[in-house]
Amino acid sequence: MTHTVLYHANCADGFGAAWAAWRKLGDEATYRPVRHGVPAPVLPKGSSVYILDFCYPREVIVAMRKRFAELLIIDHHRTAEEALEGLDYAVFDNSKSGAVLAWEYFHPEEPVPLLLRYVMEHDLWRYELPQSREVYSALSSYPMDFEVWNGLDVSKLAKEGAPILRYKKEQVALLCDQARFEELAGYRVPIVNGAVLGSEVGEELLRRHPEARFVVIYFDRGDGIRQWSLRSREDFDVSEIARQFQNGGHRQAAGFETRLGRNFVPKVQPSPPASARPFGKKKSSRRK
Repeated sequence: MTHTVLYHANCADGFGAAWAAWRKLGDEATYRPVRHGVPAPVLPKGSSVYILDFCYPREVIVAMRKRFAELLIIDHHRTAEEALEGLDYAVFDNSKSGAVLAWEYFHPEEPVPLLLRYVMEHDLWRYELPQSREVYSALSSYPMDFEVWNGLDVSKLAKEGAPILRYKKEQVALLCDQARFEELAGYRVPIVNGAVLGSEVGEELLRRHPEARFVVIYFDRGDGIRQWSLRSREDFDVSEIARQFQNGGHRQAAGFETRLGRNFVPKVQPSPPASARPFGKKKSSRRK
């Protein structure tokens, strides 16, 4: 039987979970990134499906289980806990990352690779291993490719990551300089437009604005979706904010998506007639 692995898109932890599955299943499975706000892919009836570092609403999960021959969900996001409660085909543990949970499931007799332990530290924002930020900075400079990850060496990543981390800090500072205050869900909070380094930007905004309950980073995707990321300290649960927008995440790191309007790019207005121009006729640029 062939398998399908669905994993959290654009996320090192989600890809790490898929890599853990690939190390076990190899070419016996197909691997597809999925994202919140997008319907689940249509798969043949009787499929064997793994959903890693990701969770659909409970009603979708229950319908999947009826349709598929096998279904297993592995997740750690706080907002998935309710959806997975009581399901015997789900693994949930919010003390670990999706990648580590997936490794422990697919490779129960093998220790978790050091690379995935570093991925978990970044995903849980819990930097305890040596040169953790440097290692993750270097890792993020490589493509999310199974064979590439197979050849990565943590000691080399630590050396490669130092200048990358220095550059990232400068970019984070530049982005944070552009922040403004807006109201979201009844809270006036710092908000900034940034398509990259969201967690790092969030951390710096929280440092700069200790009075803010949480901070917001957003960017507009090519598919017409605005993606919002929320970051907070331990005393505020941003997953509850994300839940109001039918999404979720962790207590201190969550997100949601909204759809952009159609008139994203302004239309060029035709030139008014000369009589309507306040400064008379438009001068010709042609040389005589």
